[in-house]
Amino acid sequence: MLSAARPHPKGQQVMSVILLTAIMLSVSIGAYAWGRGMLETSMERRDYERMERFMLDINENIKEVARRGGRKEMSIDLPQEAEFRVTDTEEGQLDNITLTFDTTIRTMAQDTDIVIVGSPGTESPVTESPETIIARSERIGDGYNVNFKLYYRNTTIDGEAVRRIEIDTPNNQGIAQRGGQIDLLIERGPSYVMEDGFTVNKIKIRII
Repeated sequence: MLSAARPHPKGQQVMSVILLTAIMLSVSIGAYAWGRGMLETSMERRDYERMERFMLDINENIKEVARRGGRKEMSIDLPQEAEFRVTDTEEGQLDNITLTFDTTIRTMAQDTDIVIVGSPGTESPVTESPETIIARSERIGDGYNVNFKLYYRNTTIDGEAVRRIEIDTPNNQGIAQRGGQIDLLIERGPSYVMEDGFTVNKIKIRII
């Protein structure tokens, strides 16, 4: 009676090597994809923190120049799709600075204004610092669009507005730049007192 043929030991070894190689390759690809995802998330989180820090820093520089005069220079490398904008509004309205960018990470509640610094509204008692920084995140497709906004409220005494910081840009046209490095010069412009005693402190912002 003939016995069943047994697999050749070398054939078994080859199959084992092939299977082991396939398993290792699959694990390596999975680890690479996971690591890449973690790296991208980490980079985006750092970008978010840099954007927030930039808005806090530009506010401090503006207030310092408004108090003491002189000038401040600052730089930031914006993500490719980020947009920095200074809106020089009409007389009597509140100028503002915005920084908008996209991210895939959820950093805050959606579709609501989150006050980071100051208070909402248009007036600030003299006992408070007048700046307001608001963040807002909106869901767009698989990611989020984040907007930081900085503006300065009217300072009031006993409910009456007495002064305000206004942003002055070249030709009063505002500033807008998308992506890449941006270098700014912040310096004090001429201040003036209106007929009703209201004081306007002008702060010039330029791209250099």
